[in-house]
Amino acid sequence: MDILTILFYLVTSVIIISSMSLVIVSNTVHAALLLVLIFFNSAILWLTLKAEFLAIVLVLVYVGAVLVLFLFVIMLLDIPVKKKSSNKLYLLFSVITSFIMFAELYMIIFYHDFSNEVTTNVASNLNNTYEIGYKLFTQYIFSFEITAFILLVAIIAAIAINLTQRERSLRQDPGKQILENKDSRLKVIKGDEL
Repeated sequence: MDILTILFYLVTSVIIISSMSLVIVSNTVHAALLLVLIFFNSAILWLTLKAEFLAIVLVLVYVGAVLVLFLFVIMLLDIPVKKKSSNKLYLLFSVITSFIMFAELYMIIFYHDFSNEVTTNVASNLNNTYEIGYKLFTQYIFSFEITAFILLVAIIAAIAINLTQRERSLRQDPGKQILENKDSRLKVIKGDEL
């Protein structure tokens, strides 16, 4: 068994375990971080298939932008979290996850032969990035716009949910602020009143 087969089984097992944990976990921040792990390992699979552009796009767009947006919405909703586990458990999980990700990257960088070119019948002057962009904005433009609209609706819904009245939120009433004057806001205390 060669190193790429071992890497494939390692990466897919991490993706499967992370996906099951994503569904089971109750903390939304942990679920988003597990999604980062899934996307990272999916990018490694793209690298093994010699689709470097798609791997970089997966990491930059999904991990760098979409998941940051998800985390922003999670923080915006301000869901109370019950702390059940100790910090040592989190440290152990972080070290194991970091070690697995480092081992995967090490195997990709040092054992993957990037010099082998895939022989195709396509003309050599075609660019993968150009072809993906061309297909995305011509043939799949409707799907692209629907996705953008769904993300916009999700952001507006998160803001609307957050703007509902809550007892523990501190909100200012501009009407009361305008009606204030210096006599109601400032009280001068004389020396004998102390």
